[in-house]
Amino acid sequence: MSNQDSIDKTAPRVDQDPYNFTPSQVATTYAGSIAEGASYRDSHADADETRTKISTYSYQSDRDASQYLREAHGRAINALSDQYFLPTDSDEWTRLDKQHTAIILGMGALYPAAEQVRAILRPEPGDTKRILDLGCGTGVWTVEMAKEFPHAEVIGVDLSPCPISADELPANCHFEVDDINLGLSHFENQFDVVHIRLVGSGIKDFRKTMNDVEGCLKPGGMVIWIDIDYDLYSHDTFGYTPVASELTPTGAWLQRPLYEMRRSAVLGGSDVHTMEKVLDEEGLWGCRLIDQETQVNRILHGLYLIRFSSRCKTASMYLPLGPWAKSADPIENQYLTYVGALMRQDIRSGHRAVHPLLLRSGWSKEAVNDWSDKADLELESMKDEMSLRIRLAWGRKRSGPDKPAPPLPGLEIIPIPPPETEDSSTPLGRRYFPYFFVHETQGDSKRHAATRNRDKLKEAPFHPASARNVDNK
Repeated sequence: MSNQDSIDKTAPRVDQDPYNFTPSQVATTYAGSIAEGASYRDSHADADETRTKISTYSYQSDRDASQYLREAHGRAINALSDQYFLPTDSDEWTRLDKQHTAIILGMGALYPAAEQVRAILRPEPGDTKRILDLGCGTGVWTVEMAKEFPHAEVIGVDLSPCPISADELPANCHFEVDDINLGLSHFENQFDVVHIRLVGSGIKDFRKTMNDVEGCLKPGGMVIWIDIDYDLYSHDTFGYTPVASELTPTGAWLQRPLYEMRRSAVLGGSDVHTMEKVLDEEGLWGCRLIDQETQVNRILHGLYLIRFSSRCKTASMYLPLGPWAKSADPIENQYLTYVGALMRQDIRSGHRAVHPLLLRSGWSKEAVNDWSDKADLELESMKDEMSLRIRLAWGRKRSGPDKPAPPLPGLEIIPIPPPETEDSSTPLGRRYFPYFFVHETQGDSKRHAATRNRDKLKEAPFHPASARNVDNK
């Protein structure tokens, strides 16, 4: 299949403005952002005449497809970064939209901490609310947020132009082409909510990007990190499911493509292990810009508590890979069945979507096809009842150095909770999806991470590149 043949399969894409490119990527480098206003003027241009001014260059599929996309092993891949090597074509967009639906059904909304997000984005005279979606993929989350908050400006950023047609695009929503590894200074202090989902394998220096992302927030704004766990877990205890290899021949073959995706990403320069450590163990509690502990309480008649909390939190959401999960509650059972069916379709397409990455790292086509064929059989049988874990972390930006986040309007009256126990991780409390667990403290996050990691591989399986130590954490 030629590069143009792959690209011709892509859907129409609205005009999208590229920023942050190096001179080797496009003839013009770009500074600033539409988010700063409609003037499209570089505020530093007068001080430095050699600095490139902002351009309003727009993507046109018939002219620019080869500039933004390339072909690799029969799939269209972004042409701007070797770090993120998953496809950008119609098959992948279909998969990502199913994955998006499963995730928001599990969370019960487009975002966790729903009360705080809605309070942050509540309309205020003279204050334009802004939302940034980094790694927006198909743009589905970006567009849905623009519809839910029509008074807000919503910007989606991705390595590839989004497959959105002009008639699907709300007036308060637009997209930009960018590689966030190059920095986000043009977005500094501009956004009330920053959402960054499923981009961990494409980040070269996670702590730097984390600081860049937090810098995009206005004081009091919220950052939401969401990424996948590259291991699978059993249904009954959410314990680790061993990966099939020469070391564990009775392990799960469905686990193997995910395991090798992470290892291949690391070989390619990804900082995915830091992402895992930060989101699973550290959370945002150690982030300089993020308010960690602010909590305001007031007792009313000894029966109710008015509570506003800016406390950082992490969470684990387990999505069943197949419609095997059951519940006595008929509505909850319907949710579990639908999410499981979506995730089985997602993972069936997903383990083949990583083939270009695995082939690039040195595996043979025969090996990766064999893993995927065996994985498909496991998905159909559902005998192992496996789940994919989604890791989350969120928190609000301080109002200033060493100051708490500003208070939010509309404090909520809720029953007084029981005293905090040694393990205060709890189900999210949503009625219809039972496998979303919030970790209230850094200690909870660390304890749960230790439990999950207890039985994981200590020795890496064979890799053609003989990179046996690349998977050590």
